[in-house]
Amino acid sequence: MKVLVIPTWYPIDSDSLLGIYHKEFTTSLNTLDNVTADMLFISRQKITSFYKFPFINKKSIIKESTYQTYIYKMLNVNRISFKLQLHNYVKVLRKALKWYIKEKGRPDVIHANITIPAGYAACVVGKEFNIPVLVQEHASYFKRFFTKDNQKYGQYVLDNSYFTVVSKYMLEEMHDLTNNVHLLPNIVDTSIFKPLPTKKHQSINLVIACALRQGKNISDIFKAMNILLAKGYKVHLTIIGDGYLLPTYKSLCTKLNLDSNVTFLGRKDKQDVAKIIAQNDIYIISSNLETFAIGGIEALACGIPVVSTKCLGPKTYLDSRCGCFCEVENPQSMADAIIKCSKTSYDPKYLISIAQKFSSQKIAQQALLMYQNILK
Repeated sequence: MKVLVIPTWYPIDSDSLLGIYHKEFTTSLNTLDNVTADMLFISRQKITSFYKFPFINKKSIIKESTYQTYIYKMLNVNRISFKLQLHNYVKVLRKALKWYIKEKGRPDVIHANITIPAGYAACVVGKEFNIPVLVQEHASYFKRFFTKDNQKYGQYVLDNSYFTVVSKYMLEEMHDLTNNVHLLPNIVDTSIFKPLPTKKHQSINLVIACALRQGKNISDIFKAMNILLAKGYKVHLTIIGDGYLLPTYKSLCTKLNLDSNVTFLGRKDKQDVAKIIAQNDIYIISSNLETFAIGGIEALACGIPVVSTKCLGPKTYLDSRCGCFCEVENPQSMADAIIKCSKTSYDPKYLISIAQKFSSQKIAQQALLMYQNILK
């Protein structure tokens, strides 16, 4: 079976983490017997490139270890007109698919990620080429695809695809709109994320791995730490990742006298992330909203319990036997959850068993079954 993955986001240019999941998922598909998968990405260039755009090379190919990513560039005019942008996206995807078919042959199934634009365009073009389409929705703002000006496009996707979401709460929310929705979670590489020999710490060692962007609420962790320190607890936070809020968080750390209690490690490769998480006591999720929060699963795979805000996505895999929930934007609630988690004995085997449900091999097999159902 030949699968073509078409993501809305791809880790290219300034943000090498954006859409990294799609690369990992495509890699996992290629581990299956009798399955070959490639990626096709429509790269939207900034409008500031308007005068240079006619002269640049529109097509390129990135060779990965087990597949190829075909990249086709277009000009991003979304700020001028959303309808024009979506129309052009469909037009460019049509050209790009013809290019891919000429190079590699016709795919049996298209796996598009995010309802708009990739999902909608894939459904339009897939219908023209008679190629069935599975759409997987990841975005925390997925509801906007089915309201107001987007409604007709979102409905078109629901009517013309095998529609999937990555978490239970998204599944429940989508049931208000359609019964044509299925669960296809994110994956975790359990061959990399695994336990290390335990070490006794003199403090509560917290860890988080995320892009330092709005909505992650790292400042709430700082405030919870100050509550713990005031109660006499020793606590340390390790932050893996970077982003535009990094200077803000470093400044806040100094302002709250937490410089000796917080370590900013910056961006790390996956192997290092796995080792760092496994060396700590509690993984913490502080977001307002997460569709899944894959870092929590990675922590469980390392045998580490999780303290998470009630940001919806983690309820797909977290229960009282593998961590604690706290209220969103409530440092006191977070501090209480950290104390409770630090005093609770968790069975690493149980934590790992939860993570194994989301192993790359199992989710890839689940996707394959869905493709087979579509083709039937």
